[in-house]
Amino acid sequence: MAEVDARWVRLLALGQGPEDAALDDEAASLVQQLQVEAEVSVLELALSALSHDDPWHRRAAAWVLGQFGYPEGRPFGARVLPELVRAARAERDDDVREDLVDALGKAEDVAWLDELLSFAGDPAPGVRRAVAMSVPGMPYAAPPTERALDALITLSSDPDPRVRDWATFGLGSQWSQDSPAIRAALRARLDDEDHDTAAEALLGLARRADPEALTRVRALIEEPDTLIGLVALEAAAELADPVLLPALEELARAWDGDEDEHTEALAFAIARCDPGSLEAARQIEQQIVTAVDERVAGTGWSLALTGAYPRTLAWPRRPDGAVDESVEPDLVWERRTPDGSEIDAVVVQCVTAIHEAAARRG
Repeated sequence: MAEVDARWVRLLALGQGPEDAALDDEAASLVQQLQVEAEVSVLELALSALSHDDPWHRRAAAWVLGQFGYPEGRPFGARVLPELVRAARAERDDDVREDLVDALGKAEDVAWLDELLSFAGDPAPGVRRAVAMSVPGMPYAAPPTERALDALITLSSDPDPRVRDWATFGLGSQWSQDSPAIRAALRARLDDEDHDTAAEALLGLARRADPEALTRVRALIEEPDTLIGLVALEAAAELADPVLLPALEELARAWDGDEDEHTEALAFAIARCDPGSLEAARQIEQQIVTAVDERVAGTGWSLALTGAYPRTLAWPRRPDGAVDESVEPDLVWERRTPDGSEIDAVVVQCVTAIHEAAARRG
């Protein structure tokens, strides 16, 4: 007990010194230790510190409480979350409020989603960024709510570039949902003055096979004087369109002898865009379905695949024949190619998802 309390005391003491990267690393280490230990004594100290006069004490409390006890499923969430919300509502210091809202999101309890979204219009950019970072990662029991979607779309056009970047990343890559509204929001960011935001928008549209993404990626990789970035290659791999193959192969010839992250991404894009990949993927997908169904035989559950390469989604199928949409589906070809597919890994992943879905339904 004394050792844990000493860590808390040390964490508070760090706030009295000058800003230093080494001290930041120490603070992060102490926070993680306190979260993992999840001692009730530290819980009481952190909850009390939420009302302390010193902003550093309140920030330290937010850091510790956001994922307090996370190895055991955050056992104190029922006590912690209401206190975080109360403190965030009352907090006037922008930095502290950002940490409190970030902690609320890191608690990953969808029951408090509306409280989290209430800070989406906060005057402090850091607070809005905390919302944009947290909303896509919430453990939704079904597709994200319309309010969550609307909030992220709004944040994707935020005046602050870091907020736009995180919101666009959430819409484009963290969520698999597709809709005209999502595509419109991503297209609106394609020419964003912030390079990272524009890149996330392009990648998000490529993941949805949007024609505008294909046009843009093709123009980027076919232009001889263009500096080809990783995002263009990643987007090409997401599109997996054979029309891109000649330009990609020309790049491979020009870069022959180089070995770096760009040539690795290029090789992946070439493999994904190969015309034979579609048929190879179909055969592998059938093997996956057969293997998964064999492993869950007798449960009444099976595997359902929707979509087509490279956007094939794997869902648990319930005994009544309906697809169970209570979980985010697995993307079969996430960072995979048919010629290097890890079938066993995909099968294990799908079987695990089915067992989890079955357990939730009792």
